[in-house]
Amino acid sequence: MPLLPYQRELCDSLCELAEREYADAVIIAGDIFDTSVASAEAVRLWSGFATKLCLEKKIPLIVCAGNHDGAARLSSCSELLKASGLYISGSLEDAFTPVRIGNAAIYSLPYFNPADAAAVLECGSDAVSAMKAAVSEMLSKADRSSPICNILAAHCFAAGGTASESDISARAAESVGGADKIPADVFNGFDYVALGHLHKAQTLSKDGAETVIRYSGAPLPYSFGEAKHKKTVTLYDTDTRSAEAIEIPQPYILRTLEDTYENILAYAESDKNRDDYMKITVTDKFAGDGAFIRLKELYPKLLQFSGMRSETSGDSETTAAAASEMDIVSLAVRYLEERRGTGADEDELKWLSEALKELEEET
Repeated sequence: MPLLPYQRELCDSLCELAEREYADAVIIAGDIFDTSVASAEAVRLWSGFATKLCLEKKIPLIVCAGNHDGAARLSSCSELLKASGLYISGSLEDAFTPVRIGNAAIYSLPYFNPADAAAVLECGSDAVSAMKAAVSEMLSKADRSSPICNILAAHCFAAGGTASESDISARAAESVGGADKIPADVFNGFDYVALGHLHKAQTLSKDGAETVIRYSGAPLPYSFGEAKHKKTVTLYDTDTRSAEAIEIPQPYILRTLEDTYENILAYAESDKNRDDYMKITVTDKFAGDGAFIRLKELYPKLLQFSGMRSETSGDSETTAAAASEMDIVSLAVRYLEERRGTGADEDELKWLSEALKELEEET
């Protein structure tokens, strides 16, 4: 699925939105890229977006590196870029000096190795202890006088947050007990906390809380698990201390269908949105090539296709063990079911039986 054209469209719309809402600054809480060594095309898109926002729109951009970013690469020439209104925090040491814009003091804490924090801040080497120490260090130097609004941009998995299907690293952390989850009360003392890491837009703080904690989420859906998520940016008012979610128009749609094969075919004939990116699950037959080809004709952007699971389906070891106990005819029928969606007909079974008989006679 080619994403760069959609991401380019998104970058343009975000610049226009920031200008339309008279934003004093834009904050991105990490994961500019999805890999530490981004492609040349992705780097050019990022450069163009930052240039348009900072130089053309004259809106400062404040960024902390995420776990998918190559922090050193992303923050190279950071001192030089500040003169253009681009502030990139790539190391723990960058976090303790805020960017002052209007009445806001914005601290930017990148994703960091707790062991590094332990050496710098003389704290425990686990994620929670390291985050507590980093936040405490920032707040100890913060100006708490009115009307200063203290804002933190950070990249982490906060307790109470919900991971999406495409939040691979976050879901991996959950699977091992969530030891790296940061309790939300660690951030108490800031007025607003803009978090990055989870793809679903969500507010972690309760209504009326002094510290507002929010994930704006990924601006585009990156998995079918996000198909029904509203994609937003968050507009935070430093005067009223209020946050508003603004929905982002989406340049593409992800959609899922699950039904019998015939019902899906019948539905597709009148479906006016067959150009959506699709995930289709057929409940009454195997996902063979024949079924896939037919559905691909109806839905040209079909990305995922699955079908009925047999009683012997499961992991590869179970399937292999079951297959070893099946006779050749049963294996052939199973193969046809999985490859083309139908088993062997009478003529094919007859041909197979004759071929096996000839093979036995030769041996």
